[in-house]
Formats: sequence, C-alpha cells, structure tokens
Amino acid sequence: MIKPFLTKLKVIFRRLLGKCVYGYVYLKNSLQSLLNTPQTDTRHHRRKHKKSILNIISAILKSWKLSCLFFLGFFILYYGIGATISAQLKKPLTTDLTLSAKSIRHTPLALTYVLKTQLDDSPWAPALPIIFPASILDNLPNFQLGVKDSAKYIVRRTAAISNNISLKEAGDLLNYPADIWLFSQTIDGKLAPGSAKQYRKALALITEYNSEKENFSNAGTTELLYQLKSLENILNHQVNIIHKHYQEHHNDFWDMKADNIFYRAQGNIFTVYYVLNALTKDYQHIIISSEQYENITTALNYLQEAEKLSPLIIKNGSTSDLFTSNHLLYLAYYISRAENYIQTITTNLKQYTKE
Repeated sequence: MIKPFLTKLKVIFRRLLGKCVYGYVYLKNSLQSLLNTPQTDTRHHRRKHKKSILNIISAILKSWKLSCLFFLGFFILYYGIGATISAQLKKPLTTDLTLSAKSIRHTPLALTYVLKTQLDDSPWAPALPIIFPASILDNLPNFQLGVKDSAKYIVRRTAAISNNISLKEAGDLLNYPADIWLFSQTIDGKLAPGSAKQYRKALALITEYNSEKENFSNAGTTELLYQLKSLENILNHQVNIIHKHYQEHHNDFWDMKADNIFYRAQGNIFTVYYVLNALTKDYQHIIISSEQYENITTALNYLQEAEKLSPLIIKNGSTSDLFTSNHLLYLAYYISRAENYIQTITTNLKQYTKE
C-alpha cells in the first residue's frame, strides 16, 4: 500500500519539477527577448509579454491539475522555507546572567531571562494561526510551552512560600491559555488578550518582585531546599511522561507525538538549567560550606548534555530492535542523572543543617 503511494508521489513531484523548469526557461527567454527588443518596439512587446503571462495564469486556473500543482508547489515552498527559518530554537546555555540595580537575586532574573528568550527573541509560536509557517512545527511551539510551564510551576511554588502578591499574580498570568494570538472572543462576547501579552505582564511582575529587598530577607537553607525540590519535581515529571509514552507507543509504526514530548521536555530542561545555576549563585555560601558545588556542577553538565540532543527525526523505537533508536530514552537518561544529583544535594543539605 505504501509503495504505490510513494510511486504516485514521485510522479507528481516530477511533473511539478518539470513545470517549474518550463516556467523558468520561459521567463528567462521572455526577459532576454525583451532586452534585445529595439526601444521603439518595447511598448508593443511589453503588451505582448503581459498578455502571455495572463494567458499562462488563465491556463493554470482553467486546468484543475495545473491549479493543484501550482498551489501545492506554492505551499511547499512557503511553509517549507518559512518553517525552516522559524525552526531555530532559542536555547543558549552560555549566557551569564549578571545582577543590575533592579535585580537583587539571580533566581527571579533567570526566570525572566528564559521567558524573554521565547517571547522577545522569537514569536510565540503556540498562538500563531495556520497562515504562519511556524504554526505547523512541532519543535518550537512545544519547546516554548515547556519553558513557560516550568517557569509557571517555579513561580507558583515561590509565591506559595513567600506569600508575595506580585508572584501570585504572575503565576496566574502564566497559567493563561497559550494558544490565543492577538485576541480571542470569550463566551460572553468580550475580547480576551493574546497569550504573549499576558506573559509579558507576568515578566514585569517577576521583575518587580526581584527589585524589593524585603522579599529575600529570610533566604536560607530552607528556601534553597524548597527550590531544589521544585526542580526535582519538574525533572521527575518529564521522565514519567517519557516512560509512559514509551510503554504505550514504542511499537507504533510512526509515532507522531514523540517529537512533541521530546521538545517540550527540552523546554523544561532549559528553565531548570538556568534556575539551578542561579540558585548556586544566590546560595553560594551554603553550597560551598556544605561541599555541594561539585554535585551541582555535575547536575548542570547532565542538563547540558540533554539540551544538546538534536536529532533530525525523533524516534521512539523499541529497545529490542537493533535497527531503530529511541531518542526519548536518551533524553530521559540525562534528565534522570541530573535529577539523581539534585536529590543527592538535597539529602546532603538536610544532613548539613542537622550538624
């Protein structure tokens, strides 16, 4: 069944390629003829060529086969080139975040940074309508959702322990639906704002929280353990999602959801990496005195390795198959290793506080 389909697809592609070549040659010859035409006959030839182009368009529209091939070629070029340009993920792990006059702690600064990379450095793809090439992608929208979801989880847990109004409101804003473009009509007929607009409001509230010194007056080992538990929960949740999906779909002929899970997990890793790195700076005296710096460095290295994974096609093959790979399990391995080291740090810090 698949072989006849592929054969038919090859025939259609060859015909489309032939039409493209014919159109290119015709336009080239027409332009060359126009350039070689004497100045006195230029107006006449312009009318002639204009009429010829209109005839070609008319012939395409009259024939349904030509029309289908023309629109198929247009959509392949438009979405293919557009998606290729839009497919670049904004996930640099080399940015060194430095405090400013309005930034007191590194952890809130890390949260604003990871969100800004997805909101300002690239369009918010999960909300784009189908007319935009980025809307057909699996990597960019899911990566951005992973970044946003993990940032929302950390903000909400921080708001719960700090009882800060700005963080509570920021958490609610980050919980706003991610698929609203510029605006959307609600059930009662009112217009709802776009997702990116709401998330930028959350960014402003997190920045406001980070500018007030009284929010960090009681920061100590208890708060550090609480934040580490947040990161551990995020990583553990991603590992569970991957393993559950593997158990249910590793025998599928073509797993259409594997890339969604892969890139969403990498979005979560991106946030966890920067927040863990920021915690190391905010609680440097505790980390050094408890001798946990090496464990944190190792955890960060595993997160880096997980983020470096970038296969052309995400495969979810069975582990018993010699000819297929499983990129989801590769990713889960690095996430699990990082999670284990964070658990070790937590255990050692609890022991350190008892001494």
